[in-house]
Amino acid sequence: MILKSIFTIIISTGLSCIYSFVLSSFFHNELTPWWQSLIFFVSLSIVFNLLYFIRTDAKTYSGILLTCGIAKFLLSSILLLILSFTLKGGFLTFFFHFIGHYVLFTVFEMRYLLQLIKTKQK
Repeated sequence: MILKSIFTIIISTGLSCIYSFVLSSFFHNELTPWWQSLIFFVSLSIVFNLLYFIRTDAKTYSGILLTCGIAKFLLSSILLLILSFTLKGGFLTFFFHFIGHYVLFTVFEMRYLLQLIKTKQK
């Protein structure tokens, strides 16, 4: 299962990079630090996947899933709030990169967790 966790992080990172490169081609005049949001979500995914891997009880996964989802949303909102004050130019393009990374990492995390819950129940 740890291999699926690593594979999930690699796939979501690759798709996020492709998304950012395509989005950067549309906003070619503004350079945004989109890689910072990518680093944020990769590190967050590694921490959460370690937490999912440590827990072995299938009944506690729903609580962990809810807690980690709320924590990811709150941390992302706080980071966007801080960056909205610090990034004067190019915040809108960074916001599009950030939201795209958030969606991609969340979709692949949920997919991984559904597989993990099914294998733990068997």
